[in-house]
Amino acid sequence: MESPGSGPILDVAQAMGEDLDGVAHQLSGVIHAQIAELDDDLLLGTHESCRSNLDTIMTMLTDGTRPSMASPPPEALAYAKEYVRRGLGFEVLQRAYRIGQATLSRMWLQELQMRTVDAVQLGDTFGFFNDWLFIWVETLENRLTEYYMAERERQLRGTSAMRVEQVRVILEGAVVDARSASARLKYELDRRHLAYLVWPDEATIDAPNGNLLFAAMEHVAADVADLLGASDHISIPLSGFLACWAGFRETPRTMTKTATSVLDHLSQRAIYVALGEPGEGVSGFKRSHEEALLTRRVQRLRSKETRTVCVQFSDVALEAMLTHSREEARRFVRHELGKLADADESALRLRATLAVFLEEQASFVAAAERLGVHKNTVAYRIRRAQDLLGRDVRERQLELQTALRIADLGL
Repeated sequence: MESPGSGPILDVAQAMGEDLDGVAHQLSGVIHAQIAELDDDLLLGTHESCRSNLDTIMTMLTDGTRPSMASPPPEALAYAKEYVRRGLGFEVLQRAYRIGQATLSRMWLQELQMRTVDAVQLGDTFGFFNDWLFIWVETLENRLTEYYMAERERQLRGTSAMRVEQVRVILEGAVVDARSASARLKYELDRRHLAYLVWPDEATIDAPNGNLLFAAMEHVAADVADLLGASDHISIPLSGFLACWAGFRETPRTMTKTATSVLDHLSQRAIYVALGEPGEGVSGFKRSHEEALLTRRVQRLRSKETRTVCVQFSDVALEAMLTHSREEARRFVRHELGKLADADESALRLRATLAVFLEEQASFVAAAERLGVHKNTVAYRIRRAQDLLGRDVRERQLELQTALRIADLGL
C-alpha cells in the first residue's frame, strides 16, 4: 500500500508519536463515554492499551510496514484478558476498537488539515490513512479473537473444574459450609432445589459432534429451569450427562404441567430429562439429585417405543424401588404375569389394555374411550389376558398393577 502523501503522513505520525499519552487519553475517554459496560476502574487499562496500539501504528507508518503485519502489543493482550476476567463479551472489545478507530481518524484529519493546503492531496492522503487503519484494526481484531477465545476457554475450564469438584464433594455427603460452597458454585445452596439430569439419545458428549450436542443439552437445561419457574440454575457435566439444579424461593411450578410442557418443547431434540423432587438446602440438593439418578435409570430401562422425553421421580418411584434388584424384579413380574409377561407384540398390547382397564376401575366403556377402540375389543383383550394369567384380573390387583408397571422395562 503506497502512500500518496508520505510527507504529511510522516509529519502527523511524528507529531502524534510525541504525544502518545495525550492522544491515548482522548481515545480512552471517548471509548468509556460511549460504552456503558466499561467501569471507571478499567480506564487505566484502556489508556495503556490505546497508548501501546498508537505507538505500534505510528512506528509501522514511519517504517512503511504493511498494516496486515499488525500484531497485538502486550498491553493490548492484557486488556483483552481483562475483558475475559470481567465477563465482558468480545463484541464489547470490538466496539472499543471501532470507536477508537473512528476517533483516531477524526484526529488524524484535523492534523492533516493543518499541514495540507491542496484539497486533492488532503483527500488522497486521508483516504490512504483510513484504508491503512481499517486493515490494521481488522488484522488486530482477528488475532485478538484467537487470544480472547483461548483465554475464555481456559477460564471456563478452570471455573468448571472447580464447580465440578465442589458438586462431587456435596454429592459424596461431606459436610460443607453452604456460604463458601455457594460462592464456589456461583449458585446459592441455602434455599429449595430441584435436581434434574439432561442426556442425549444414544450419543455421548465425546462424539464427533460433541460440542454441538453439549450446547443443545445446555439449552435444554436452561429451558427446563425456565419452565419450572426457577430463579436460576446450575449445570455440571458428569459422566455423559448434565447434572442440573434449579433454585427456588417459592414452590416450583406443578410438575405434571411442567413435564407436559417440556415434552412438547423437546420432542424433536432426542434429548431426555429426568427430574427429582424439590429439596431444601444442601441435603435437599443431594437428595433431589439422587432421585433424578433413579428416574434416569428407570427411563433408560424402557424401550425407545415406551420412553418419554421428560420423567419425574414421583411418576417412577415405585419402579425405581422395585427394580433396585433387577433379578428380583424379573422374578416378580414372571410370577405375577406368567405368559402375559412375554416380549411379543400381542402380550405387549394385552398388558397395555389391562393396565388402562384396571386404572379405569374395571370399566370397559372408560377403558375403550381412553384407548380409542370399541368396548368389545377391550372385553376380548381382557379375556385373553385372563387366559394367560390363569386367574381373574380382579384378583391380587395391587400385585398385578405393580407387575404391569415394570413389565416393559428392559430388565
